[in-house]
Amino acid sequence: MKNQEQQRLMEDEQLFGEARAMAESIEAIRRARGKKNPRDVDFGTPEWKDTCMAFARDLRWALGIGDDDLTEVPRSGDN
Repeated sequence: MKNQEQQRLMEDEQLFGEARAMAESIEAIRRARGKKNPRDVDFGTPEWKDTCMAFARDLRWALGIGDDDLTEVPRSGDN
């Protein structure tokens, strides 16, 4: 049981590392193209939301997923 838990933690760490590397790559590509990243704008502002959506589109592109179904999903408390 302990070996299974250690294996799962190692796989989670590897997956996190891969996700982080992809996000950093996308940030670098966006910066090279003169685009802003979510961390470059004030949190919660309309510009931040637009930047997050553009970042998500770039992430979907990097994963080979089209952006035709990419829409903002309202969260509770959002009007």
